[in-house]
Amino acid sequence: MQALKFLITILTLLIVIAVTVIAYGMYRKSIDPDFKFFELGSSNKTLERSQLPSSPASTEGQKNEVFQPSVFGEVLLSLPRGCSISTVSGVGNRLFLKIGPSERKCERVIIVNSTNGAILGTIRVSQ
Repeated sequence: MQALKFLITILTLLIVIAVTVIAYGMYRKSIDPDFKFFELGSSNKTLERSQLPSSPASTEGQKNEVFQPSVFGEVLLSLPRGCSISTVSGVGNRLFLKIGPSERKCERVIIVNSTNGAILGTIRVSQ
C-alpha cells in the first residue's frame, strides 16, 4: 500500500511538471512564434533565405526588454530594369517595400525581416 501511495505521488508530480512546461511553452510561443524548446539537427547548417528565423509580428514581448537588432550586412534585391523602391513601411520587425512605378513588370511588395535582412516573401498581382 505504501508503494502505491509513493507511485501515485510521483506520477502526480510528473503531471504537474508536464502541465507547467506546456503552459510555459505556450506563453513563450505567444510572445515569439519561432520559440522552440529543442533545436533538431545541427546548428551550424547553412540556412536558405526562406528558412531564416523570423521575428515576432508584434512588439508585445519587447516592451520590457531592450531590442537590439543584429547586424546583417548588405541585402541585394533583384528588381527589373526601370523599377525602384517607391515606398517603405514597417510593422513590428517587418519592412514592406513597394516597388514602382505602376507597370505590370514592376508592381510588387517585398517583405523583409528587419532584424536579419531575410527576404520573407514577394507579393505580385497577376492579371
